[in-house]
Amino acid sequence: PVGSIVSVTIVNLVDFGAFARLPSGIRGLIHVSDMSWGRVKHPLDIVSVGQELEVAVLAIKNEKRRISLGLKQRLPNPWERIEQKYSGGQNVKGKVSNLVPYGAFVELEPGVEGLIHITELSWASKSVVPGEVLAKDQELEVLVIGISREEQKVSLSLRKLEHSPWTKAAEQYPPGTRVKGKVRNLTTYGAFIELGDGIDGMIHLS
Repeated sequence: PVGSIVSVTIVNLVDFGAFARLPSGIRGLIHVSDMSWGRVKHPLDIVSVGQELEVAVLAIKNEKRRISLGLKQRLPNPWERIEQKYSGGQNVKGKVSNLVPYGAFVELEPGVEGLIHITELSWASKSVVPGEVLAKDQELEVLVIGISREEQKVSLSLRKLEHSPWTKAAEQYPPGTRVKGKVRNLTTYGAFIELGDGIDGMIHLS
């Protein structure tokens, strides 16, 4: 029945999971998303053919003759106590687990990843390429800026660990100061000029 714990033997591996033989001889599927609370590249990283283990029965669909099994359900869910372990404003260490166009995922512990959004990577530019700032498997320190246990999300920041260049902008660029910069972006209402150190100024169309 659903919810019971059964002993199975892994009989076949596919890209999306592993097929396991139950004591009755029926086969069930352990989907790759139910193998670990963390990121799994391939089922071979978790299980192997011939391996015997205990899994939880997640669903039984008689009409499709399909049984869904879970391995991670036998392990503590690291997200259950996430708000007790991490808090906003806390510095934590982790390892870059994946780079995507909109940011970088950082593994804080097995099964828990946080996201550094592209806007939180650097003060220098909001359009920075994650791969130009970080590298896969790089270990680093980040700042926790948001946590959601329900959505299983941790928001992280790299730039907030650094001194914001805007805190001294008024001292560096008082009204009347002549400055040199490179045109970074043109819009219908003006032009943005890069002054350096993460500071952009705008020349309004008027």
